[in-house]
Amino acid sequence: MKETLKIFSTEIQENQVSNIYSKNYHSLHTEYLEMQRDWLFRAYNQFKDLDKYFILISLVKKTMAAYNEYLLKYSWDDFFSTKELELKKFSIVDISQELNMSKETARRKILELEKEGVISKDKKSVRIKRDGFEFQKPINTVKNMSRLLSVFSKKLNENKIIKQHITSDEFSDLIKKNYTQCWTYFLNFQIEMMTEFKRECFKDYETFSIWVVIVYNQNLHFNNKIKGDKNYIQFLDSMSDESQRFSKELLGLTGSFGLNAMTISDLTGIPRPTVIRKLRFLTKEQYVKKNESSLYSIDVSTKVTVNVEKIRMKNLHRICVMICKLLNTARLNLKN
Repeated sequence: MKETLKIFSTEIQENQVSNIYSKNYHSLHTEYLEMQRDWLFRAYNQFKDLDKYFILISLVKKTMAAYNEYLLKYSWDDFFSTKELELKKFSIVDISQELNMSKETARRKILELEKEGVISKDKKSVRIKRDGFEFQKPINTVKNMSRLLSVFSKKLNENKIIKQHITSDEFSDLIKKNYTQCWTYFLNFQIEMMTEFKRECFKDYETFSIWVVIVYNQNLHFNNKIKGDKNYIQFLDSMSDESQRFSKELLGLTGSFGLNAMTISDLTGIPRPTVIRKLRFLTKEQYVKKNESSLYSIDVSTKVTVNVEKIRMKNLHRICVMICKLLNTARLNLKN
């Protein structure tokens, strides 16, 4: 007789992932922000229009979710080997509600995707053509996500939550082997997180992308600050919740750091005139401030910081949920 099939007794819990994230926030959040910055850069450069990109990934996510419901699982090679991908049927209303855009905008963007040859429709089906399908091959994002998951697994192993550390290469192989299942988690996270920031704060995805790059820059400055601090260990032990103290220290940084419009343009792929226009909005709404050297940094002197912080903490929960699902998928597949 076979031994008991152990699935749930070794399951990684969300609160365990959340505790690891909180205790190691300075290093883990740097990995996350780099993945997010690179993903946004590549997303924008597909169409030079994040609304169109998000419509496309929303359609792909719905299709992958339907695969999961029907107990279908496709590998990376299987998913990207077809000439066309048939999409689950959708409505303009559903797209506009999910992505917080008007029905008119959603309809116009979908028509543009049709004219560009990305989407093909007839009475029976909606498909992404091969050329458009290539836009969805996230080679670099899988690599960055695998690195983030590997860092998490190392911390979980050190805390005796899992028995072995999983390398980046192992995670990459596991994601590609279970691609449609794993990428449903990732796309769902991106759509929920970015659309909430868009709706509550930034009005569009491009403005959010610019804000992320500025936050990422300050994150790097703060990491350099605390790593060079002789009292680094005492600093880490000074408060119980590192995510809270990290946030306060990060937002409290002052000095001659920041990014100019040209650098922001280079890091996001967004044209400089558009960046300047979005920076005016961010400055006016007091999300960022500009110093005498025309360098932009996070503005912490206003009430909007409190609103952003609420969404940021909610987003931390989303990250932990996604990572927990991916870690458990890896845990089960390693046994196989």
